[in-house]
Amino acid sequence: MTLTDKVVLLRRRVIHRAAAGVPVSQVCRDVGISRTLFYAWKRRYVRYGDAGLHPRPSRPARWGRQSSPALEHAVLAYALQWPTHGPQQMADQLRRLGSARLSATGVYKILRRHGLRTRWERLARLEGAALETLGLVTERTARALRPPPHVAAERAGDLVCLDSFYIGHLKGVGKLWQLTACDAATSYGIAQVLRGSPTAALAARFLRERVLPVYRRAGHRVQAVLTDGGPEWKAAFRAACRAAGLEQRRIRPGHAWTNGFVERLQGTILTEHWRVVFRRTYFTHAAQLERALQRYLRFYNTERTHRGYRLQGRTPASVFSRETSR
Repeated sequence: MTLTDKVVLLRRRVIHRAAAGVPVSQVCRDVGISRTLFYAWKRRYVRYGDAGLHPRPSRPARWGRQSSPALEHAVLAYALQWPTHGPQQMADQLRRLGSARLSATGVYKILRRHGLRTRWERLARLEGAALETLGLVTERTARALRPPPHVAAERAGDLVCLDSFYIGHLKGVGKLWQLTACDAATSYGIAQVLRGSPTAALAARFLRERVLPVYRRAGHRVQAVLTDGGPEWKAAFRAACRAAGLEQRRIRPGHAWTNGFVERLQGTILTEHWRVVFRRTYFTHAAQLERALQRYLRFYNTERTHRGYRLQGRTPASVFSRETSR
């Protein structure tokens, strides 16, 4: 017995069972079909007999009609001639120029098929052709092609990046800030919670009492620090740098990303620590936040591996301490 014969036999039994008085709903539930399908089988059986119970051949798949090569060439040529025009405007202009009638949707599908869906993709394709033939390139692309600047920090202490970070206003505690230091060579992090806005005196104290002692205990000497132009990094902080024999470097105004080491560290602390502990713990004193921060930094420095180009799967503390033995 073929598979088709088995299907016909099954469907006939279903119909005969219902004709014998078994409720249709129960028959359908036992077989696992809908009532709609049962009555479709029944109609075909009454009209055609067993022939109506044969499985119908599946409808052949319908493939979307693809435009002719000549029309696609016209769309692509127009898109590179006027890359900022949208699909609707392209369709209107091509129709006006005598090309076959084409909808905006048809134009969009052609552009998408050739990787020219957005105006920036079309501009990039145009710029690539100009670069290959004439050597022309926009300043934006030139910046993208230019290799990223390398921070000259080969050993721990060569450059320490500093920044301040607003944690938030906690009810009953007040406004809380965070002073953060990140070693550019090893990604080793040091931070402190402050109650109130950071001042130059507090930043100088953070440098003298938190940052420099960590480097001294590890046998490193801090050569330079990198800060932005905020008021907390002036006056007293500048004097503390001179007293310690450090060079203070500043990033260009409006270029916060050039202090990326500490910016990324602060983003990690915000994401992995503050956004988590604030949902677990109700803090009533700034000292509680300080203890929580130091617990996280111990995890960050000694247990959390980093996949960046400097650490390559190691922890900051392992590299920071290894530098001492060299």
